Amino acid sequence: MMDSFPRMPLVYRRTLSETLPMLLLSASVVTPLSVMAQDQPDDLSSAETLPELLITAPVTNPGGVGETGSGEHVFGQDYIEQFGSSDGSLEGLLKLIPGIQFGEDSESVEGLTDLKPESISISGGRFYENRFVVDGLGNSNRLDPASDSDGAGIDGIGGHEQALFLDADLIGELRVYDSNVPAAYGGFTGGVVDATTRRAGSKAEGKLSVSGTRSQWAEFRTYTRDWDPESGGLPPSPPSEPEYERYRANFHYSSPLTNSVGLMTSVSQAYSETPDVTLGKTRNRVQRNQNVLLKLSSELGSRSVLDISATYAPFENEGYLTDVKSSDYIVEGGGYSLKAGYDYLGEGVEHEIDLGWTQSVNNREAPNGYYSWENTRSRQWGREADVGLSREGGYGDLKMIQESTSLAYRVKTLPIAIGPLEVHHQVGAEVGQSSYRYDRDETLFVYDNAVINSEVQCRGVAEDCVQKEQYFAGRRVYDADDVTVRLKEAALHAESTMGWRRLSGTLGLRYDYNDFLKNHDVAFRSRATLDVFGDASTRVIAGYNRYYGAALLTYKLREARAPFYREYRGTEQNIVADWERESGQGDYRYVFDDVKTPFSDEQTIGVEQTLFGGVMTFKVVKRDNQDEFSRTETETQDDGYRYFIMNNEGRSEYLGISLGWNAVYGNTLLSIHGTWSETETNNADYDDPIDDMSASEFVSYKGERVPYGDLDILRSDFNRPIVVNVGLSHRFSDQLSAFANARYRGDYDQIKRTNREVEGDLIDSGSGEVIRERLTVYEDEDRKATLLFDLGVDYRIPLVRDSVLVAGLEVKNALNDRVHTVSEGESGVEPGRQLWLSLGLNF
Repeated sequence: MMDSFPRMPLVYRRTLSETLPMLLLSASVVTPLSVMAQDQPDDLSSAETLPELLITAPVTNPGGVGETGSGEHVFGQDYIEQFGSSDGSLEGLLKLIPGIQFGEDSESVEGLTDLKPESISISGGRFYENRFVVDGLGNSNRLDPASDSDGAGIDGIGGHEQALFLDADLIGELRVYDSNVPAAYGGFTGGVVDATTRRAGSKAEGKLSVSGTRSQWAEFRTYTRDWDPESGGLPPSPPSEPEYERYRANFHYSSPLTNSVGLMTSVSQAYSETPDVTLGKTRNRVQRNQNVLLKLSSELGSRSVLDISATYAPFENEGYLTDVKSSDYIVEGGGYSLKAGYDYLGEGVEHEIDLGWTQSVNNREAPNGYYSWENTRSRQWGREADVGLSREGGYGDLKMIQESTSLAYRVKTLPIAIGPLEVHHQVGAEVGQSSYRYDRDETLFVYDNAVINSEVQCRGVAEDCVQKEQYFAGRRVYDADDVTVRLKEAALHAESTMGWRRLSGTLGLRYDYNDFLKNHDVAFRSRATLDVFGDASTRVIAGYNRYYGAALLTYKLREARAPFYREYRGTEQNIVADWERESGQGDYRYVFDDVKTPFSDEQTIGVEQTLFGGVMTFKVVKRDNQDEFSRTETETQDDGYRYFIMNNEGRSEYLGISLGWNAVYGNTLLSIHGTWSETETNNADYDDPIDDMSASEFVSYKGERVPYGDLDILRSDFNRPIVVNVGLSHRFSDQLSAFANARYRGDYDQIKRTNREVEGDLIDSGSGEVIRERLTVYEDEDRKATLLFDLGVDYRIPLVRDSVLVAGLEVKNALNDRVHTVSEGESGVEPGRQLWLSLGLNF
């Protein structure tokens, strides 16, 4: 077998009568997990039936080394249905892949009820450095994907690495690449997640299902913050167990419209209420996610297939700033997508054309104005909740919109014999244009440096001054702003694969250019496979590849935006003065001139060995990441500004060693793998910490006043040194099937932000008045090891005709173990055992 396109080759998308011999051939060498006879038409003699655009072959091992040499893991619809979670996510499927790490929040209460897809790190890459593809075109978000502020960012809204959140029920096939990635993929230094949405088949079929969980079906552990009686505050109240619920409802129906045209329709709705502790009380955050997909598939003659799809996937989040009064906000995300794909099988050549348009948004509605009050007679909710200052308000309305149009063309030649060599080629081109808009329609004031003064006179100004209690001596000003930036991209890629006896080798190149960084990036791709004994029992692979990252438009937006500036004021005879713009220190601007594109050089070696009826895979992946973005801060220049100048001084290294074994025994599927990995880095991510910190930019760490930026190289996530996963699925009968998954994650150290504050140095407020700064406390934390078991069972009850009632039960964290998401000495809630119930009708 030779390399295939990202999507299943056209030769596998022909009429079922044409593909049936191939299925029978596959069945003769691979033991099927289930027989999909119900998907076959009654009359196999007719070549005019609708093409089976997604063939469900007997279940085989999803990945490893294989003949191609690429680090490809392929999951068909059987895998998605067996290991996909009841909540509509692909988390259970991704756990079967060595080298994938989940973030620490994935096991928290918020993580278990968050409707956004779980973030993942692939082969040491940061979670936003992956490439996401749906139906041949990109689904990656470039609007501040690393921000974890949710709706709480001053200059941005918590982003996500995916533009649209698709329900697992829409996906017919999933491909994940963790190493030796083909040249057809670019714009990443982590890995690739390529999804193909479902297509209509030769007969009508439908599904209606509902699943859900609620607080009455879950166990929780609550923890109360440590209290110092000498602090002067009241003892903290223990957080109450959360009252929450989450459900998911979905419907899809596909049917042939004619002998050569089929339509698939899918609608899903998800809802959750997530508990959180704020100001000593438990409140819920509400999320809603919808998916609507229409996909028309048509055979145009005997050699071509056309897919046209429209997707609507809005996301809504109702939340609040933690420990901040009157801070409720609403964030709207997601968006729209239109795509068309055309595949044509010529004489010895296969053609693929994909054209798409996508619009995704991050819009926020929130109170305009943020106040960090000292605790006084009328402002003391911070003291009552033992969280330091009495904070109030929000960061105002904000709109961020991403719109992209892209076109991709790929050509693959069928294998050609040249003497003892078997050769085939792949070439392709991609072009795209994107626009990104940032719109703040009202000036925002963020107040800090509150000064207690029992004699202060506010002159009737109540929003930033409390008569005879306190007033603010400083504030940051974010002017109203409306900026649009654009990006043009182009890429060319080519690969040639040659097979000679037991040896197969691939050499490829990929060229990328965009008009933001203006770099001509040429990446080499190479991999080789040796079938040691010529019987596919033992294979050895090696690869040496370079991957260039994508141009995140967060940078370009920051450069185009108007910078914030500071204002100060004092008092004269206890009467507050007018605000004045701060001078001498200078305002910040961003500069991204003459920087290189970050890249990753990868070296891979691996062995695949048949063992005990399954396949054992051993693989070592080493990556050297260079030219990663970092920053240099200048002093005040002649124009009155200080500059954050981006440079390429960031770097990181990754080494991962994985050992896995997969087997299919009749109706039993077993997957076991363990990974040891180590990641060293001198920069945490691309984000600038100043936008998320107080004006001082300093914090307290180990009792010392240190710059916040110095903590970046110490913080870590997605970096558990040891991860072991065991997945098991078994079909007991046509009616009963079950799965189990156990996952161990080793312990590690990280730096944690606390809710405590301490006094720092005496500083000049800007008006000549000396005040005492307050520093947020950061401390070391040992993340404990976790061992969690998930179980699930499905029972099918045949009804009239071909309809089947399906009842399911899923138990997450079945042994009710600790997940260690609440830091020692802090208040919080941890989830334990959690039940999901589902009920569906297949017809």
